[in-house]
Amino acid sequence: MGNNFSVKQFEILLGLYKSSFSNFDSLENLHKAITKSLASGLGISRASIWELEEGKLVCKILFNSEKESFEAQSELLQTDMPNYFEALQKGIGIVADDAQENKFTNDLKKVYLIPLGIKSMLDLPIRENGKLIGTLCCEHTSDKKWSENDISFARSVTDILTLFLEESKKRIVEKSLLEKEDRFKFISENISDGIYIIENEVLVFASSTYLEMLGLSEEEKRNSHSIDMFELTHPDDKQRIINSIYGAASKKLPSTKYVFRCRKKNGEYMWREDIMNIHYDDSGHAFRAVTIARDITQEKEKELEIINKQKAIDLQNKLLIKLYANTIDLSIKEKINYITIIAAEGLTIDRASYWEIEDNHLVCKNLFDRIEKSHTNNQKLNTRDLPKYIEAIKSQTAIIADDVLTNDSTSELVDNYLIPLRITDMLDIPVRKSGRFHGVLCCEHRDDPRVWSENDVSFARSLADFLSLALEEEKRKKAEKKLYKNQEKLRQSEHQLRLITENSSDGFVIMENEKITYVSPSYAKFMEYKTEDLIGISVDQIFKRMHPDDRDRAKKIIEEKLKKKITSFKYEFRFKKKSGDYYWREDCANIIYDEKDENSRYSKYIIISRDIHERKQIENKLIESEQQLRLITENTSDGVIVIENGKLTYISPSYTRLLQYPKEYYDNFTIDDIFNHFHPDDLNIVKPYIYDSLSKQIAELKYEFRFKAANGQYHWREDSANVIYDKDGKTSKYIVITRDISARREAEKEKSRLYKITVKQNEKLIKFTHIVSHDIRSHTSNLSMILDLFEETNDPEEQKEYFDMLKQSTNKLSDTIFYLNETVAVQSGEKNEKIKLNLKAEIEKAILGINAIILTNEAKINMQIDDKIEIIATQSYLESIIFNMLTNAIKYKSPSRNPIINIKAEKIDSQTKLTIQDNGIGIDLVKNKDKIFGMYKTFHGNPDAVGLGLFMAKNHIESMGGRIEVESELNKGTTFNMYFV
Repeated sequence: MGNNFSVKQFEILLGLYKSSFSNFDSLENLHKAITKSLASGLGISRASIWELEEGKLVCKILFNSEKESFEAQSELLQTDMPNYFEALQKGIGIVADDAQENKFTNDLKKVYLIPLGIKSMLDLPIRENGKLIGTLCCEHTSDKKWSENDISFARSVTDILTLFLEESKKRIVEKSLLEKEDRFKFISENISDGIYIIENEVLVFASSTYLEMLGLSEEEKRNSHSIDMFELTHPDDKQRIINSIYGAASKKLPSTKYVFRCRKKNGEYMWREDIMNIHYDDSGHAFRAVTIARDITQEKEKELEIINKQKAIDLQNKLLIKLYANTIDLSIKEKINYITIIAAEGLTIDRASYWEIEDNHLVCKNLFDRIEKSHTNNQKLNTRDLPKYIEAIKSQTAIIADDVLTNDSTSELVDNYLIPLRITDMLDIPVRKSGRFHGVLCCEHRDDPRVWSENDVSFARSLADFLSLALEEEKRKKAEKKLYKNQEKLRQSEHQLRLITENSSDGFVIMENEKITYVSPSYAKFMEYKTEDLIGISVDQIFKRMHPDDRDRAKKIIEEKLKKKITSFKYEFRFKKKSGDYYWREDCANIIYDEKDENSRYSKYIIISRDIHERKQIENKLIESEQQLRLITENTSDGVIVIENGKLTYISPSYTRLLQYPKEYYDNFTIDDIFNHFHPDDLNIVKPYIYDSLSKQIAELKYEFRFKAANGQYHWREDSANVIYDKDGKTSKYIVITRDISARREAEKEKSRLYKITVKQNEKLIKFTHIVSHDIRSHTSNLSMILDLFEETNDPEEQKEYFDMLKQSTNKLSDTIFYLNETVAVQSGEKNEKIKLNLKAEIEKAILGINAIILTNEAKINMQIDDKIEIIATQSYLESIIFNMLTNAIKYKSPSRNPIINIKAEKIDSQTKLTIQDNGIGIDLVKNKDKIFGMYKTFHGNPDAVGLGLFMAKNHIESMGGRIEVESELNKGTTFNMYFV
């Protein structure tokens, strides 16, 4: 639907258009008029205009509506508010209902918003020739939710300001607003927006900017408009735009705004935002439309680009989490298989593969084809044919080839690899092992051009890093396995121990009396010394060769362990080799103490020294990888938590934002604390499901439930959990990705409600069908029998009697059809137009209508109803209900007493309860409870009773959304309670 400016806003805009041209030489006066008009039109505290000057915003004017004065304001630096500047540079209007929490404006919280008491902001970029030159700032010191009309009004003011700024530089005064018969045309060819005017569906004016926007001449546009003025509208948007324009005109709206796709002369579609102002003649007929058309193609494309980019990031983040969670216990071959699948899915490409260097060849270890859904490893490339490619992949962090046919690094692959396989784009990441080039993770795209984004490159690098870690881990496992076997042999005998110490890659050192007495050849070789050079070195000399950052820590560990007589311990440090380079070592110390000499520190200090330099490098890479994973989880829109040993060990910022609890609220949170926030109805379902799944060691779980937020309200959430189990089958890590699905659940609830209504209507329809069938058949059978009797006799008296009977039956049939039609009208809603009615006044009118019946039967009516009680009801239905209730109360009076009818009404929450009580003969509810409101049901044998009054009353009340209840006792009276919503 289009936006509807208020009369005040429209008058302000019109006034600004006039003043902007008439006061062209006074920029200060225009600034004052703009800010005052903006504050008045939006009802806000502050309005200001800022200009961009070398990385800062300078306030040119600020109007304070609360003080009715213009004030000065300090400049704001771009470095203090990067998110705010980024949004303006992208042309995004900043709509911040809560400015202190909005992602674009929260940088201003401490330096600007809190000191000035600002709570809400609406800031729009001011552009000149597509370049950001400033901002129009709307600020309010109270809570304010910016409506679509507010935004459109502010944008229109911004357009006026932009128009004036452009006009002030060109110094061209154009014709402006009003012409005879209240007709005006915007004839400005220098503004960025196009303008066109239609009178009585004929195009009478189109600005050159508008024609340039479409690539049409004025004659071409007029011809197109004369054939079909919606001809250039995209087929998918056409009916919506027609409905918007003619719908606004039918409602006599002064303006409407709509966004659609419009075809240009070259056949391409552009996105347009049109604001149409509609003029009406004295008879209310729309005869003129003045429209401002703005090209928003770039905004739309950016919006679409942001959405698609975020979807790709979310998918890649999810896949990385899945990779880390699901590959812990897999072999290196299975991990490579898994990585190629994830690479193809995360980058939306046809092929992903991993290649390793073997001799002079690149050998494909695994190639996953996403189209064929198959893995192969039957390819090999000679590296001597690819010197440029090999040099590039070794020296760069990635080969990013958006066009493989023109990229120099991939030129050697064109004829024999790329063209035959229809590959158009490549993203190749080097995989390193022990710091050396080991292989390539190759990501290939086919057929249509592809530009690799920074996120694509980062995602591919994360996969390559993971693969490097996996290769290092595989190497470490093999080394550890080998070491374990060697240590087992070491225990067999002293001879075997000597053999191992002489040949093991680990070094062995024995110290006695604070000096080295034995050094294994492997230790001396690693340290780049001869064995004899190390024998006799003192402990102090060993400490001097340690890295300064590790020396005191290692000393402290050793001294504490020796003081406590610990026999075995480990410590890590960096040790200087003869070359002067430091390398990481891990020393496993085994101490033999002299139990006889308490003053002796130790008898022998035996060291098994291991080279852990590569492992330390891998650990550093692992830390970097974990930091990347944390960065991903902290920036995704879905919440992420990690549960270990029954407690929350990690909570992403987005998770805290979902439920609005502060992060410290989750400190020391246990699983039971989480379950305590579940909705009671969901807890009994989800909790058993989780524990049952864990008992079966299910790796992936998904469930929905309601969770209590900080404000006490429950929100629907969907949790996707990945569970990591240890070797004993116990839960090691429980990783949860959670998202808010409240909107989806509300939609499902509405669908269920509509289904129930349909079922109820069908039940009524079936019941009504039975009634119609029975009643009509009864009357027609009776008529048929009377006609047969009439034809069988020649007696005039009998024929007259049968004719009277025939007339009575015909009248009853007519009455039946009338009431059936009334029932259909009630149930179908044909007469169900509800209005606000004064309950007491309507009852008084009904009493006046049956005044003769009241007087004849000497009935007394007591009414206790507040004059102010009003209900929303169909007037004819309410009149029928009251008439039936009152006449029934008199008709079925007690023969032993005059009728007394008590009427009262009261408000109960959102309902109005109307009670009508009589002292008549009553109804046997034990006998007639289930049929009291049935059609043609009578209970006292009155000859004039039809049995439709209560049936119609119930139908009338229910059709208005209410209900009716009855209480009765024989010979005491009846009470009807009617509830109106």
